[in-house]
Amino acid sequence: MDASEVPQDKGKPAGQWTDQSQEKEQEGSGSGAGHPGQQQDRPRNYWHTGLFNCWDDAGTYCMSCWCPCMVYGKNRHRLDHLEENDTADPEHGGSGCDADCCMHLALNVMCGFGWILQLGQRATLRARHHIDGSPVNDCLTAYFCTPCELTQESRELTEEEMTAANTQRPEQTDNR
Repeated sequence: MDASEVPQDKGKPAGQWTDQSQEKEQEGSGSGAGHPGQQQDRPRNYWHTGLFNCWDDAGTYCMSCWCPCMVYGKNRHRLDHLEENDTADPEHGGSGCDADCCMHLALNVMCGFGWILQLGQRATLRARHHIDGSPVNDCLTAYFCTPCELTQESRELTEEEMTAANTQRPEQTDNR
């Protein structure tokens, strides 16, 4: 059976990863990354921006080219804050110069393996938003397209932070 013969489910692309993604979604419902209890109810999503749309955020892209460790550190801080509080990080990742940045830098300088840290971060983001993908795809993306991958993650975090801020505004106006 080739890809054209595989049935498609409501806008989901046909392919070998669709079946595996659905199994993981059913197994992981109610626990893990994201919002507990909503895992099964949430539809499968996709990245808000393409991997090669990195020039739409030229500042982050340039920083990812020259200082990927700083962008990685900022993204990590923002993701951790979202997971813990479901709100946008008021510091927007801070300066990026933290322990995560230092680990990424050390791995890059010593052996060129800083991209390995990005695998876990990308997998966490994908799981949190039910974004299609695979560990192999994450590995290839992080290794061959580090600046674009970091920029895409940063933009995805921005989307989630804006969503979190929009859901909090009505609650704040009701309390006044």
